[in-house]
Amino acid sequence: MASKKPQLSVKLSPDFDAYASGEMDASQIRCALCTNAPCQCPEFGTPDYFELIDRRHSRKGGGR
Repeated sequence: MASKKPQLSVKLSPDFDAYASGEMDASQIRCALCTNAPCQCPEFGTPDYFELIDRRHSRKGGGR
């Protein structure tokens, strides 16, 4: 019996293509998580940070 592999998801900045093609400087890229430029995410590892991840990935739950 084959084991089920975990499903992974990745969110990229909406500006990734423009940055990769050299049309945009790294300082102008909107964050893939909070979608702001510059990034305004809560501190990594805090309940607010995990809540933002869950909202961005459309998962139920929230802070851990």
